[in-house]
Amino acid sequence: MAKHDIKSKNIKNIDNRKRPLDRTEDGKHIDIFLIFVICLVVVALSLGQLIVPDKEKSDNENRYLTQAPKFDISNILEGKFESQLEEYLSDQIPGRENWIKIMSTVSTSIGMTDVNGVYVLKDGRLIERKTEAEFNAKRFRRNLENVAEFRDEVSEGGTEVRMLLVPTAAYSYREKFNASTNFDEVAAMDQAKEVLGDTLIKFRNSLMPEDEGSRGYYYLTDHHWNYQGAEKGAKAYMKSIGKKLSKCTSETLSEDFMGTLYSKVLLTKKVRDRIEIPEESKDIKVEVTIEDEKYDSIYFMDRLENKDKYEVFLGGNYDRVDIVNKEDGARALPKLMIIKDSYANSFVPFILGDFREITLIDTRYYRESVKDLALDGEYDDVLVLYSIPNFSEEKLNLNESALQ
Repeated sequence: MAKHDIKSKNIKNIDNRKRPLDRTEDGKHIDIFLIFVICLVVVALSLGQLIVPDKEKSDNENRYLTQAPKFDISNILEGKFESQLEEYLSDQIPGRENWIKIMSTVSTSIGMTDVNGVYVLKDGRLIERKTEAEFNAKRFRRNLENVAEFRDEVSEGGTEVRMLLVPTAAYSYREKFNASTNFDEVAAMDQAKEVLGDTLIKFRNSLMPEDEGSRGYYYLTDHHWNYQGAEKGAKAYMKSIGKKLSKCTSETLSEDFMGTLYSKVLLTKKVRDRIEIPEESKDIKVEVTIEDEKYDSIYFMDRLENKDKYEVFLGGNYDRVDIVNKEDGARALPKLMIIKDSYANSFVPFILGDFREITLIDTRYYRESVKDLALDGEYDDVLVLYSIPNFSEEKLNLNESALQ
């Protein structure tokens, strides 16, 4: 009630003005109890953080946790200390995973479908959210122009350059749920076509749910495309270079994969994924070089024992991976460079037998000039392969060395 309304009343007892007009004694007791509980929780969490040692890494989320910020005057004056402290307290809160489970369960029980940056569909499928504010449109445009400049430079040496942009599950399933909070993916793909023209491989509507099998083209609990999605991508690429993808037979390596999106919500109703590979790829003789170590397979089977089973593909992400086809007659095949994010890791097995060499470059870690490598390495083809959100976050620099 506004103050001028109170003054207009004929109130004899001025003390009544100090008491909320709609508050009962029971209500006051409930408020006091809630305040007491909140204070108790805050104190308990604070004590817990003092007693429980900080964790360096979350195995469930497969990421390193924020450590205690450095307390100095410059950090405080620049405003960094407060934000670092907030991240630290959030990451190191005792029982953090239990709190995530509780909040996710409560949120979905009251009908919320957007939980901690993840859309939760009725069938248990989890889809990563990327809002307009989170999508870096300026960087996306700059990266497209960087690819176009790289293509113009490299093509003079006779190397063909193509780009495969993978749409998100939110785009593919947009008719299945309310994805209105997601960024405008159609506009992003239109812009890519405008900048790159025929360099961009036609793929935007290849992963639509109406064409899917029982599990679709994306993992149920992870942001990556699954076996069927990667196979579709391989077919589109091979078609773009005038070839046909060889027939593949899927082999299941694990039926117990819980991906990065599950780690964000930790819902107790678990939906598990299958890790599958093309069976034929296991029989191809290869020599794989990663950080000066040599391997005879593109698969790291020991990673199936880890939380992130997707690392079975090439063991994870590195600055450069070189794969040499050791099969008879392989010397007559073309040589390929893939500039990539992690989507390429499960893509490579489908085209493994079609190239004499495949070089994978992850520009997040590669510090030398990609353009110089493409020209000096005598590659027949270069494929730039990214998911659209990852491409918008990448500080792409293909034409100069990051060491300069």
